[in-house]
Amino acid sequence: MADKVIGKNIMLYWNNPNGVFFFNGGTSQGVYSTNTYYQLSSVQNTGGAANFQRADSGIIARFMTNVNTPNVTSLVGGTWTFQYYAGITYSVEYNPAIYFIVKKYDGTTFTTIATSGNSVLTSTEVTKYTNTITIPTTVLNSSDRIVIEVWAANIGARDIDFYTQGTRPAQVTTTMAVDVPFACSTNASFAVNVDQKEVTSQSSAWYREYRNDIASWNLTCDGLITLDGYNYLYLLNLQQSRQSIVTKFAIDNGADGLVIISGTCNLTSLTINAPYKDIATYSVSLQGSGAYGTSGTNISSSGTMVLGGSIYTEGFTAIGGETTLTYTNLIGKTCLYVSRGGIDVQNILTSGTPTNEDVKWNTLTGVLTFSRALEAGEYVRALFQ
Repeated sequence: MADKVIGKNIMLYWNNPNGVFFFNGGTSQGVYSTNTYYQLSSVQNTGGAANFQRADSGIIARFMTNVNTPNVTSLVGGTWTFQYYAGITYSVEYNPAIYFIVKKYDGTTFTTIATSGNSVLTSTEVTKYTNTITIPTTVLNSSDRIVIEVWAANIGARDIDFYTQGTRPAQVTTTMAVDVPFACSTNASFAVNVDQKEVTSQSSAWYREYRNDIASWNLTCDGLITLDGYNYLYLLNLQQSRQSIVTKFAIDNGADGLVIISGTCNLTSLTINAPYKDIATYSVSLQGSGAYGTSGTNISSSGTMVLGGSIYTEGFTAIGGETTLTYTNLIGKTCLYVSRGGIDVQNILTSGTPTNEDVKWNTLTGVLTFSRALEAGEYVRALFQ
């Protein structure tokens, strides 16, 4: 039984059914069938540019989601939209193009799901392009990973470049759901109310009797706009279009780990407060619709997918002065969440040097690096998958 609930870690997540995944060319996913794959992730690698070049037609690069991503048994059909930068040397004759192939990987076999049309390059200068692909509804195993191959066509003797990260990130908007944090920290609450129906009878011995009837629940939260990748337009558009949203309410139960309360909600109120010379804040009220669900430790605070599967929880109480923690048993795993002193870190980097309240996770060495030294008695919680 946890001895306390750390309210500073309360988070509300919006379940975006059209998750954006980034081509992180600076993060290797390893070698499969003699080919090197790079990371396809809902968390952007903010490191420097990582570009790919090919001198003729053929495959340029391969990208793969993390282990247990998307962790669904059915890939929702629909249109995926690619946005990326590309360039070619000296000529755009004969319609040089880039196209994409989407596959699933079950740990042994790569199976093609769909192939896009050609996106013809229109300039020898580095230019931003858009391409789409129609994905059919596809049966998956819960452990299947998604692979995207980037191909070049009609290149001839020229060099073609595909850019990722840095000032020229590449991304794809998918039909895979991603959980985006939109409220945290300052004040959040979850409330359940159960109507009572009177069933008093002659046998009630002069006391009124009741039985449980219809239940309702709601969420309220005040937050800050400092969350990465968030803007108020999300919620304003949801209010205007009268859309319901799937939310996840995460709370840290100390030694017992995180608990997640999830369900479908309607946005009942949104208040934005922008005081003079101060940080703008907002508050939201959400009315639950239907039953809520509960689950255990499987949350990420950085906009990645909220997943089931094998989640590893690590806790550490600092002596004081530590700037790194090493987890050799978690080499090759993805770091989903880190808090220090009960407060979520801002970003989990995979390259570069962490600053401010960021941390860096090196999956090759199992080393977690902090931007500032831990204080004596400070408690660190980290989740990996």
